[in-house]
Amino acid sequence: MIDRNPGAWLDQAVTLVGTAYDAHAGAIVVLADGIPVYVSGLPEWEARWLRTRVQVSGTLRRRKLAPDPEVGPGGEVSHGMQGEDLVLEGATWSAAQ
Repeated sequence: MIDRNPGAWLDQAVTLVGTAYDAHAGAIVVLADGIPVYVSGLPEWEARWLRTRVQVSGTLRRRKLAPDPEVGPGGEVSHGMQGEDLVLEGATWSAAQ
């Protein structure tokens, strides 16, 4: 089980251990080193999972989840996310052991 440095496991089947939280772009697992990993296809955690320790298994990928923010002529900034994020595809989860 992986609880830190998930980038070393890209494009592999993994089991991550962390805390379940909701973010604007969907459900995430925050690992011990503070890195968030999105759970693909899960817009938010059910209340019983939120803020609990979970283990989540799936294939770890890096992909773009939202467009980059844009700055308008008056300096206003649109919503968006810079770069790519870690995502767990085909995920299943349970309470952390």
